[in-house]
Amino acid sequence: MAKLLFEYSFDEREQDEAKARGYLNHVKVELSNGNRYAIVFYDYIRLGQDLEEEVKLGHKFVSEPGMIILEEVTLDNMQAAINRLEQEHYFDSLLQVKDLIPSLN
Repeated sequence: MAKLLFEYSFDEREQDEAKARGYLNHVKVELSNGNRYAIVFYDYIRLGQDLEEEVKLGHKFVSEPGMIILEEVTLDNMQAAINRLEQEHYFDSLLQVKDLIPSLN
């Protein structure tokens, strides 16, 4: 089963805030084979709002690598999505996140 990895704390308060914002980034998914991918979650309302703002700026699109659109940005919905997407091999088309060791030069 795929695991969600959060860059920052994701306690109950952060879960409520993500749901209210309709957006969550700084998330990685770790598949059962150990591969990791950066992903971002949107709900469809927030995505529409962001698109409207981009159009006002003269842009005709919204794009984020690893974007996953949910009904609501909740922990249950995120987990269900990544499990299903792993089964459908969605992540095969994304670049893996590699843990880089900083240079000591």
